[in-house]
Amino acid sequence: MMTKKIKYCLTVLLLSSVTMFGQDVSGISGSFVDLGFGTRASGMGNAFTAQSDDANSVFWNPGGLTASEKIKIDFNYINQLGIIPYSSLGAVIPIEKKDAIGAGLIYSGDAALKELTFVAGYARKLGSFTVGANLKYRYASFGNNNFNAGDYTVFDNGEITDGEQNKIFGSGNGFGMDLGVRYSLTKSVTLGVVVKDILAPFYWNSENKNRLNPARGKYNEAMPVKTIAGFSFNSHTGFIVNGDYQPAILKDEINVVRFGAEYTIFDIISFRAGTQQFINSLPDEKYSFGVGFAYGLGGIKVLANYAYVLEQLANTSRFSIGVNF
Repeated sequence: MMTKKIKYCLTVLLLSSVTMFGQDVSGISGSFVDLGFGTRASGMGNAFTAQSDDANSVFWNPGGLTASEKIKIDFNYINQLGIIPYSSLGAVIPIEKKDAIGAGLIYSGDAALKELTFVAGYARKLGSFTVGANLKYRYASFGNNNFNAGDYTVFDNGEITDGEQNKIFGSGNGFGMDLGVRYSLTKSVTLGVVVKDILAPFYWNSENKNRLNPARGKYNEAMPVKTIAGFSFNSHTGFIVNGDYQPAILKDEINVVRFGAEYTIFDIISFRAGTQQFINSLPDEKYSFGVGFAYGLGGIKVLANYAYVLEQLANTSRFSIGVNF
């Protein structure tokens, strides 16, 4: 019963946020949320900036693309809080010994709000450093859902009609750029820094059916810039420890610290754990646990990963399947 109430409240909040897109504040900080795409990294508390060495490197730090010596592809699925489905696909292709390219696709939402992000990245080794960059394209459509009176019994028909008249719908397009650096301090210690959305305008076009109180129409905003620094320690005996720090840049942001660890046995099974700690007085910390399996067949390795993230509103399971060759 409590779970149904939570899902109902979250659905109402989501629908309410959609109606904000046509007003003076679009709520863009709640759009294109960076959940951390990659089940392996999620199991390590999303502390992956310095490691960034799998198929999902393009999402974490493009400076990590050259850490992959093989072609890697990984598909991930998340049902965030049990109500918002996310699917992502990441890939990295090494080019000779110093260069690599990566690509990623993220799709989420439903008729109320759909989001699509495409990422293309490139990295090059410069001695102990690797420098990488991403270009992003983002697309969103919103307000295409219909209000069914049977689904909202707490509202009368007049309120449903009024909601339809004032519901904001439309779409948006935007671009983004990330820059990342990965530095091998020693054989076991790697440092990483990424700056996400250095240049990231987004252009909205919103409307509604109420001509007396029309939506805002066309306008643009910028995605918030995020800077993350991290370290990774690899014992080369199967044990990895990572840490990330994301400083608050804007006034309404919060400093975030992340830690994670992975232990791999016989290069077949991996156990993971991690945490995200938001530096405030609220009980909004997150804890995660994960497990991964790898099976080699000739020159091909198949990987399957699972992560379970515990957070305040609702816990979330994440799944992925990938291949290296």
